[in-house]
Amino acid sequence: MKYLITGGAGFIGSHLAQALVARGHEVTILDNLYKGTRSYHTPLFQKVPFIEASVLDVDVIDALIEQHDGVFHLAAILGVKSTMDRSVELVETNLDGTRNILRSALCHNKKVVFASTSEVYGKATPPFTEDGDRLYGNTSKLRWCYAVSKTLEETLCLGYGLQGLRTTVVRYFNIYGPRAKEGPYAGVIPRFISAALKNEDMLVYGDGTQTRCFTYVDDAVEATILAMEEKVNGEIVNIGSEAEMSINSLAAVIRHLTRSSSSIVHVPFEQVYPVGFEEIPNRRPCTKKLATLLQFQPQISFEKGLEETIKWFKEEQQDA
Repeated sequence: MKYLITGGAGFIGSHLAQALVARGHEVTILDNLYKGTRSYHTPLFQKVPFIEASVLDVDVIDALIEQHDGVFHLAAILGVKSTMDRSVELVETNLDGTRNILRSALCHNKKVVFASTSEVYGKATPPFTEDGDRLYGNTSKLRWCYAVSKTLEETLCLGYGLQGLRTTVVRYFNIYGPRAKEGPYAGVIPRFISAALKNEDMLVYGDGTQTRCFTYVDDAVEATILAMEEKVNGEIVNIGSEAEMSINSLAAVIRHLTRSSSSIVHVPFEQVYPVGFEEIPNRRPCTKKLATLLQFQPQISFEKGLEETIKWFKEEQQDA
């Protein structure tokens, strides 16, 4: 099979590309390198065509989709910083890009697996079920613009499905692993690992009692590939683990595994994020649909996944 991966130079996209190639599929990567990195694909350059373009490039998108059997649509503007200071670009780019993908896929009768996020659940009460209600804060809290845009994109997927498009929506829950981005606004695991390896303060935002459920990238990729199967057309599926961990506990585990001398320091949210941020205290998926429909359960233990992630960050620091 031939698959197009939008956002294929990014964290999850690059792992997905490698997994598909390893299974014998042909893959084309489309990425505008907004957050993706060419170096992620150095071993694949001779096997995988790389198109530096945006999902807003209608003619490019249409030509590529026509040439492929299916599309994994992962391209998006995301991240806490983007929700706070690039909200207009985030909503317009994500929505228009997804519309371009869906229109072309419908025209050429190609299936789309759309990457959504646990953010769409907002402040609902966990465990989050795919058919459960969602709850958002008021529009003055700009942090909700990403959740709103993804909700609209999911609605487009389902709407085009009524017109005959084959599509599956996957909602990712705190995916981590090698190549995850670090930085002040990045995911908490890469941020903690980077600080711990440098013996710098590990900054916990808020009181650290907020909980998340972390899933290793290889497990997320396996479930994403299964979502391309025809039996899950028209479905929304959570991809994650039900094992909750507080951010305080996460920091302690990473400090232990890295043998770091870092201090764990708590910082109030208002000192980190601009006005308009709102934290979610608990985020836990219901994974019954993942187990029954996709017949999949995460296989990589949290500690094993952390060890692999720490190993990658160590190698990156040595090469820098």
